[in-house]
Amino acid sequence: MALITPYWGLDGIIVVTTLFITLYLYMTRKFNYWKKRGVVEATPTPFFGSFVDCILLKKSPGLFFQELYDQAKGLPYIGFYVLDKPFILIRDRELVKNVLIKDFNSFVDRYGTPDQRDRLGYCNPFFLKNPAWKHLRTKLTPLFTSGKLKKIFELMLECGKNLDAYLKSLDLEDKELEMEVKDLTARFSTDIIGITAYGLNVNSVNNPDAEFRKHGRKIFDFDIIRAFEFLATFFFPPIVSILRLKFFGKETTNFLRDVLWGTITERIKSGAKRNDLIDHLIELRNTYADQDVGGFKYDGDDLVAQAAVFFTAGYETSSSAVSFTLYELAIHPEIQERLRKEIHDALEETDGKITYDMLTKLQYLDMVIAETLRMYPPLPFLDRVTLERYKVPNSDLVLEKNTPIYISMTGMHYDPEYYPDPNKFDPERFTEENKRNRPPCIYFPFGEGPRICIGMRMGLLQTKLAIVTILRNYEVTPSKNTPIPMVIDPKALLTTPTEHKMAFITAYWGLDGLIILTTLMITVYLYITRNFKYWKKRGILQMTPVPFFGNFKECLFLRKAPAYFLKEMYDETKEPYVGFYVLDKPFLLIRDRELVKNILVKDFNYFSDRYNNADPKDRIGYANLFFMKNPTWKTLRAKLTPFFTSGKMKKMFDLMLMCVQNLDEHLSSLELDGNGKTIEVRDLTARLTTDIIGSTAYGLEVNSFKDPNAEFRRYGKMMFDYDTIRGLEMLSVFFLPDIVRWGRVKVFGKKPTTFLRKVFWETLNHRMKTGIKRNDLMDILIELKNSQSDQELKDFNFDGDDLLAQATSFFSAGFETSSTTTAFALYELAIQPEIQNTLRKEILEALKKSDGKITYDLVWSLPYLDMVVSETLRMYPPLGYVNREAVQTYKVPEYNLVIEKGTPCYIPMLGIHYDPEYYPNPNKFDPERFNEENKRNRPTCVYFPFGEGPHACIGNRFGLLQAKLTLLKIISKCEVSPCKETMIPVQIDPRGAMTVPLNGVIHLNFKRVNNNI
Repeated sequence: MALITPYWGLDGIIVVTTLFITLYLYMTRKFNYWKKRGVVEATPTPFFGSFVDCILLKKSPGLFFQELYDQAKGLPYIGFYVLDKPFILIRDRELVKNVLIKDFNSFVDRYGTPDQRDRLGYCNPFFLKNPAWKHLRTKLTPLFTSGKLKKIFELMLECGKNLDAYLKSLDLEDKELEMEVKDLTARFSTDIIGITAYGLNVNSVNNPDAEFRKHGRKIFDFDIIRAFEFLATFFFPPIVSILRLKFFGKETTNFLRDVLWGTITERIKSGAKRNDLIDHLIELRNTYADQDVGGFKYDGDDLVAQAAVFFTAGYETSSSAVSFTLYELAIHPEIQERLRKEIHDALEETDGKITYDMLTKLQYLDMVIAETLRMYPPLPFLDRVTLERYKVPNSDLVLEKNTPIYISMTGMHYDPEYYPDPNKFDPERFTEENKRNRPPCIYFPFGEGPRICIGMRMGLLQTKLAIVTILRNYEVTPSKNTPIPMVIDPKALLTTPTEHKMAFITAYWGLDGLIILTTLMITVYLYITRNFKYWKKRGILQMTPVPFFGNFKECLFLRKAPAYFLKEMYDETKEPYVGFYVLDKPFLLIRDRELVKNILVKDFNYFSDRYNNADPKDRIGYANLFFMKNPTWKTLRAKLTPFFTSGKMKKMFDLMLMCVQNLDEHLSSLELDGNGKTIEVRDLTARLTTDIIGSTAYGLEVNSFKDPNAEFRRYGKMMFDYDTIRGLEMLSVFFLPDIVRWGRVKVFGKKPTTFLRKVFWETLNHRMKTGIKRNDLMDILIELKNSQSDQELKDFNFDGDDLLAQATSFFSAGFETSSTTTAFALYELAIQPEIQNTLRKEILEALKKSDGKITYDLVWSLPYLDMVVSETLRMYPPLGYVNREAVQTYKVPEYNLVIEKGTPCYIPMLGIHYDPEYYPNPNKFDPERFNEENKRNRPTCVYFPFGEGPHACIGNRFGLLQAKLTLLKIISKCEVSPCKETMIPVQIDPRGAMTVPLNGVIHLNFKRVNNNI
């Protein structure tokens, strides 16, 4: 009996709806806060406030504030909301001056706050609250005097020399080299911070994998998690404390702590002095160790925090400033030349030596850097929080205590009122005259007032040293990969160039909504874990599940390919079967080969359906042979089987040969003589399979060798381009079919589905109208369309998208499996030349006997080619597992196990293919495993790259023919070998539902071989 109504489902809807409405009302309760106070406000969205694009990582906070600044033109301020909390953006420069300088005591603290237990984050001078901040700042200020900086500069020069030596080692005389300048400048900054703050010679310029460099990258590598952590620190401080987020990250926090205390201990022991931060911190510790100022101590992690912020601030801000400066100089060569002349003139006066005084006197360099920092300020906004109620001068507005206040630095820096034509890079804005003519508080890349960046002068010195070192001897210019105009990463809190696009949806209900959220989480937890003893209760070994994910966490996060997850489970036990969970659903992994044979062959009627499924509304996915359920599957298979007979395939072989001729011409057009040429083989083989499928299934001459951007090729790539979204879609299709239905996921993707439908019906209608016959799939489908009754099957029609589904399945299966198999075979032949030579000898001897003609019978008559392809499919089966669903309850023979109806059963093909019991030394590529004697000596059901039993792939012979024909043509013409881009051993892409190489590429060197065929 249910709680509210007679139905649990209805009860659930009522409860969820009530909770949602309650949450909605709670989260929108403050959405008139600014309107009630007569302040213009940005329209908020429930649950997100005005901050939706930033929370979804579609827009950086800096850009959001700049747009808000522009939107509020003519207003002194504008209200907005982050989640449910009211914030205010200050526009008026007089009010900016009040907040940052004149009335500073009312706005001493920043709003952004790390977790108080994270002392490295909380206690550094950037975030520390007053009065501890004021006390600490006065103690650190002496480190940045001119006298101290001059001494530190000598340490910096060593890093400058390393940078110069590294650039010279690249031998750039009279040649160009494309470089990623952000990486280069970050390595230089790492070296400077290492030597000046930690007393270490890091030299990551020459050693990019140095630990200092690695941890610097981790702090500012704005992946989804890191972006959320930074966003929370600056805009949702309560959630930082709840989740105990570490500002520098856990690993980096431990690293910085260990390095600092190791250095301090060594320095105290040896008594060495280097005039660096370590010396200063030792002095502070010795003098003030017993003092406690507002909870701050000059010892432990509170002391480490000072070196930690020195590391991060110096690392990111200076490297970004140098990178953006070089970018602008590259696209403005006239500015670059003028700056280089100033540098050369100054160096002449110092006999080529870079000195502290020389750097500080370079006026045009000052102007260039100032303009860079105007356009690309490292942190593009300033934040403060009201420590007491504050009456805004010349207005009726009163800012309540604890109101977050934000100032858009980029908004002011790009305001045409202050900087005409603001998108233009123009150092002349910073001549002495122009600076005098501008009002105050409209340029502050390092902040302004008492809380201005304490290390500003050191950062500028570091930036100048890098630019002078580079420009004195080298010219920078744009390359083909230079983004013009610059695109800023929307995930990054700091001003950082984008690397790739990504969006991520998350939600935060507000601190006061935590009780509701916790209640929901507990309810969901109890629901999602209710089945987690399913297998244990039945006396079956099970993998320990994790709440919300089951055993499938690594796959759901796209860190591990499903086939390799199942293989690992296979390897972990010797039991005949093992239970596991995908989310909350019990799955069964079958290990025992006799039970494998029962499921796939002997007792097939109990397991006639695959578990994977498509959305019934996605007819092109749902109605194709791979996904179709029995009895429709059985009828449809019987109708399509004639297409794959030897007679039909012989007729189609001539169409295939025409496509292979295109491959031959393409290879001939390449300069493969001498040392040969590097080719991305997966693209090469995919283009051939695209042409073959286009010809044999759709009756089209695609020729994607002449046109690599042919629509057929483009949409084929789209299906198997495993980005995050596509990876999750395919994972859902094979393991989470309910989500496929709810999410209306299309198996082939929306755009490819539309394209294939258009091409199919155009071809079919033309063929029916003209009566043309080509002995291809289209002829078979027309025949089925004309001869089958609509009443023959309940859930399938030989028309519309159901008919199209057969051609689409043929396209996707033939495209991916054959091309990937061929690519992996070429990879193995490249790294094992003796096998390649044996295969080439067999091919050339056969071709010699046939006067150089490739025939259908010749392809099938090559035993060693068959062995090579078989071993490739053992090691790299296109789909590394087989799945079935129990369509009725099944008692397992000889075991005390009953598989209930609806239970997903997975057979780890990859695990069996790599089992040393059947394949000794399984990681070795050895075609001899498939000679006739070895095949006879192996038990059944231990090799099934195309499945096994009645549900085995209907087109396996067609796929093998494609793969063999491609290998025959390439190996007869070319020698393949590894190149510098070849990944050895090959890595499998964890995002792929099918077995594909990492990032979908395999690079090999192709060299023409001389033969007389």
